Amino acid sequence: MFHKTKVNRAVVTMMAAGFAASGASLAASQAIEEVIVTATKTAASAQDIPVAVSALTGEKLDQMGVSNFQDYLVQLPGVSAGGSGPGQNTIYIRGVASTTPAISVAGVAGLAPNVAFYLDEQPLAQPGRNLDVYAADLDRVEVLAGPQGTLFGASSQAGTVRLITNKPDPSGAYGKMKIGFATVNEGDTNQNFEMMYNLPVSDNITLRGVVYSDDKGGYIDNVHGTRTVEESARFRVEGFMRSNGVPVSANRAGFQATPGGTHYQSGGDADGDGYVDLPGVTFEAADNTDLVEEDFNQTTYTGARISALINVSDDWELLLAHTTQELDSDGVFFADPNLGDLEIQSYVDDSLVDEFDNTSWTLTGSIAGLDVVYTGAFTERTADQ
Repeated sequence: MFHKTKVNRAVVTMMAAGFAASGASLAASQAIEEVIVTATKTAASAQDIPVAVSALTGEKLDQMGVSNFQDYLVQLPGVSAGGSGPGQNTIYIRGVASTTPAISVAGVAGLAPNVAFYLDEQPLAQPGRNLDVYAADLDRVEVLAGPQGTLFGASSQAGTVRLITNKPDPSGAYGKMKIGFATVNEGDTNQNFEMMYNLPVSDNITLRGVVYSDDKGGYIDNVHGTRTVEESARFRVEGFMRSNGVPVSANRAGFQATPGGTHYQSGGDADGDGYVDLPGVTFEAADNTDLVEEDFNQTTYTGARISALINVSDDWELLLAHTTQELDSDGVFFADPNLGDLEIQSYVDDSLVDEFDNTSWTLTGSIAGLDVVYTGAFTERTADQ
């Protein structure tokens, strides 16, 4: 039987105090951070607005080492990106995909995006390949599940993704620098550098600039291989097993592999049996020896952004910003399951140089108690692939 004594009373008291202290510490560590968003065109807590908003703060982005387009999207619920690698991705929210073909937006042909992509207050969505804006000096990333046509216009049927940059801060001069190094399992190394400086130059003008460079090592090997045209679909016989495990049917057999087949080619068919004979033709094999390389899908981001905040009056302010970035990417970002782990046989020099310059101006103020926001922007993009 347990009897209370002065000693066990003291022990019980200390245990209770310890639990209380640890409980308070746990509660403090699990406190929910309030995130202020501008998804409804006004600054408000994400907990108070009547729309579904997911947000990642700049502090969280730094803690997770998030830097590029796909990195920050994968951290957000219900959001994904698909494509062929850096600078060639499309955003999807809740799995909704666009099926509108052959549309031209600003002279660029491709599928019309159904997720709007914004940098601050300006739309940057492009068909087929969204701008891969590097996550340098960001205040937060916001995702609004769609439809959001009322506030964000075209291409926002499935939702909107917004990158909100840190604005010039008139409170004082300060800066920061970030240097990183990492290794990739069975791949190359990563190195990155980022430097930001904020400077009030007068009572009414504040400047803020950031420069960055990020070398991301590859992890896919381009291995040696040879190939001839006889391996193409036009020569596949009935029953040939495709890489996806599905055999070639009679109706899908290559017209140069099936005598009397349904794939008749006019001209060159001497006996009229639908089979094109190629007597005396020797097919020369393609050989990728000169392109063999380990970890060949390297990517480099280099760029800068400078912004100026001008207090025009007590009620009006003007924000000017210019961003420039170059994305250099080599190799491909998928592997052949029929080869070794993370291996592919590529026979062409796969590379991408994606450059853009973006200048924007945002005027905010109030007229007769109404908040006014006007944004204009000019973007020039060149992709050489």
